[in-house]
Amino acid sequence: MLPPPPPVVLILGTDAAGKDYVAEFLIRRWRAAGHRVEKRAGGFAAPAADARSSSESKGSWGRFQERAFLGLFPLLRPLLPAVAGWLLARDRRRFRPSAVPLVVVSHTALRLLALVLGQQRDGWIALARRPALARALRAALPPGTMVAVLDVAPETRRRRIAARIQSGTVDPFDHYMLADPERAERIEGCLVELATHCLNATVIGNDDLDDAALERELARALGAPVPILPR
Repeated sequence: MLPPPPPVVLILGTDAAGKDYVAEFLIRRWRAAGHRVEKRAGGFAAPAADARSSSESKGSWGRFQERAFLGLFPLLRPLLPAVAGWLLARDRRRFRPSAVPLVVVSHTALRLLALVLGQQRDGWIALARRPALARALRAALPPGTMVAVLDVAPETRRRRIAARIQSGTVDPFDHYMLADPERAERIEGCLVELATHCLNATVIGNDDLDDAALERELARALGAPVPILPR
């Protein structure tokens, strides 16, 4: 049984980690229990989002923007940590407490930061050379925010992206992660480290959990006692 929703839940993960699935699972469970919950995507101050997954909701313009960004990424990379810090501060400044609990799927600035730092040998440790960015990261969460970061095995990511290719919902970032599994693992590892060390996140291994296992993991992340199952 899940505890009541906190003011804000932030679900982090790389492409094909299952962020939208986990968010919709939480929302369904809480609404069935009588709680009002709102979903947002990309940031705390983002507008309300619907139940469609991020890949399914992207049109041709969104995919074009992603392809353009990835094409320019090598040139833009030196500037992107500063951009991520600006986005973090802007989102936190624009956020206003909500009348209902929020489930926020991903965060554009954190995703960008993991993408950039994941290319470097020292990963998230590079924050030590950017104290202003580290401060912005640690100040990014509204009060009462619980953070869960999803971690999946390379084979799980590959299989899920292959399914997106078959269904026609694949996007350029999916292809980017699929093209270099070692790079994808570095980016995911960087996001997990950023989330756990700077945002006090709970890691959830989201490799095809059934509903009961996912509910136990989410209850653990939310701080609820997890029952010991009989052997």
